[in-house]
Amino acid sequence: MRRQGGFTLLELLMVTVIIAIVATIALPMLLASRIDANESAAISTLRTLVQAQLSFAQRLDADLNGNGNGEYGTFGEMSGNVAVRASAGGSRFLSPTVVNPSFRLITSLGEMQRSGYIYRLYLPGTGGVGVTELPGGGASTAVDADLAEATWCVYAWPQRVGVTGRRTFFTNQGGDILFTADPLYSGLGAPIPAGAALAEPGPPGNIVGPVAVGSTARDGNVWRPHGT
Repeated sequence: MRRQGGFTLLELLMVTVIIAIVATIALPMLLASRIDANESAAISTLRTLVQAQLSFAQRLDADLNGNGNGEYGTFGEMSGNVAVRASAGGSRFLSPTVVNPSFRLITSLGEMQRSGYIYRLYLPGTGGVGVTELPGGGASTAVDADLAEATWCVYAWPQRVGVTGRRTFFTNQGGDILFTADPLYSGLGAPIPAGAALAEPGPPGNIVGPVAVGSTARDGNVWRPHGT
């Protein structure tokens, strides 16, 4: 006979089994929902960066060679965290900024993290070689001012592939967003070549050239337009 106010061992086991079944069903759904939200946020961030770079260049916020043509910027420059590149007139901090202060949080690897994704921005060096942002933010002296007037790119990949996101995203001065799925593209310092999403032929570390739309790119992956 059941003790008043208590449960039998069988009832407790049944409750445990029901909870386990519900968790088995619900957890994958929650994870999938989280991944979808993170990927949507990453795409939105890349679109924001495209517009920010256009504004940064059109306003001549950086003009290291002093030729009157604006250059593209880094996370640190566009967020006002570090001084922008300038000619003999001297350096200055951007005001108003073209991105919000959250873009100031740059790691020692020159990467930014937000909403389950990691971002790495490249500006062109000599010959178009991709140059990453300095630790903590800002442009390296290796950036070629002339090429930086026409070229930049950024990658966004999961902090933990399969948990915070599945796909890696890319965009550049063209504004198109491409994606691929590579399990190696995960975590800080992921081995993504600067020219990973660009079309063959071309050096993997060079960011000059057309993007690989729906074809095998320089990293050996197929990059597809977002929305396909």
